[in-house]
Amino acid sequence: MEPIYIFTLTGAFAMGAALSARQVSHDVLTENKQVTEASGRTQAVAKVPGIYLTAGNVSAIALIASLVYGGQNLAWWIPIGFLVVSFPAIYYIFLCRLFKPKRASLVYTCLALVGLIPMVQGWVA
Repeated sequence: MEPIYIFTLTGAFAMGAALSARQVSHDVLTENKQVTEASGRTQAVAKVPGIYLTAGNVSAIALIASLVYGGQNLAWWIPIGFLVVSFPAIYYIFLCRLFKPKRASLVYTCLALVGLIPMVQGWVA
């Protein structure tokens, strides 16, 4: 498979997973803030489920690996341009409409991890 395809798909799903996990965390914090204000308590304790935090962190690592792979196999400006323009555009135009943030963070993390398999095979070979 061509490096540009591997880089694009893995990076887009990793960025989508990271942004979805960020949205889940933001939703939990906003909901907790509203509950705290309604109850009149002064201290707020927000608990974001660990699976979403883990999915976000793993996808961020997959995104970094994707950028390294793109930097090694493509011109230097392609990974930079994709990180700044293409990956967020793919997420906001296509990926965020497919699933709700909780499901999206898990599904896209799995797809990003599947995309890491050909990358590692390319590094090893």
